[in-house]
Amino acid sequence: MGKKHPLIEESKVLISAGVWDVLSAKLAERAGFHTVVLSGYAVSATYLGEPDFGLLTQTEILDVARRVCRAVSIRVIVDGDTGFGGPLNVIHMVEALIEMGAAGVILEDQTWPKRCGHMRGKSVIPMQEHVAKIRAAVEVRNALKPSFIVTARTDARGPLGLDAAIERGKAYREAGASVIFVEAPESEAEMKRITSEIPGLKTVNNIEGGKTPILPLERAHELGFVSVGFVLTGLYAAAKALRDAYAHLLEHGSSAGLEASMMRFDEFGELLGLEEKYALDEKFGAD
Repeated sequence: MGKKHPLIEESKVLISAGVWDVLSAKLAERAGFHTVVLSGYAVSATYLGEPDFGLLTQTEILDVARRVCRAVSIRVIVDGDTGFGGPLNVIHMVEALIEMGAAGVILEDQTWPKRCGHMRGKSVIPMQEHVAKIRAAVEVRNALKPSFIVTARTDARGPLGLDAAIERGKAYREAGASVIFVEAPESEAEMKRITSEIPGLKTVNNIEGGKTPILPLERAHELGFVSVGFVLTGLYAAAKALRDAYAHLLEHGSSAGLEASMMRFDEFGELLGLEEKYALDEKFGAD
């Protein structure tokens, strides 16, 4: 575990890493993250090999979430997309997430099929329809696990403008959402309006190459964000590392020269708990 930024060390800003499977979650935990976000974009890419275009199902994201929650002891926030339907679908999903030990869910107000918040061509459902979904999630939370985090996301900035997005953020907060997430603001001035005009806790999503400027953590804190997510940084870094390693193998016919950018066999085994499995095998194995 490396040195942490002072704002993170002092718990003034929560920073979360995006993950997509058990291995990426284990690596984030090993790095020292206390919270990870199971990203629908990343799961769609790695589980289906498809863009975040509404192709992932509730069953598929819950399957991945269950394995991730079982494998790590840190908080896992699950990207619930639109809830994959109406309030009853949201209730089913939140109940399942709470049962498996997830720490929270993100629910967005796009129409289905949705798409990544930084892609073009988004549309949103009527505000009151999403209010109903948030109220359903909050009711389950209050009954089963009051600490469960319901993050209400609005994608209205693109199709309807910032004023509409702020109005929705206020309504979702009033409906009981724990955290408000206005996706894809396009300037620091817009980010300031979001934090100053919407009550409660706010989070910002940092996507490299996306619409929102990635600010220094100090500035995000000054603006009033209590949480900052880097949900695709790990995925993009892993994809580049794989691309470069495979190209190296084809060019050189060997992995020589890649040693500094790779884990060793024993290091990788330690990450996965290999010695513990050896011990169990020796305890219960036949003579």
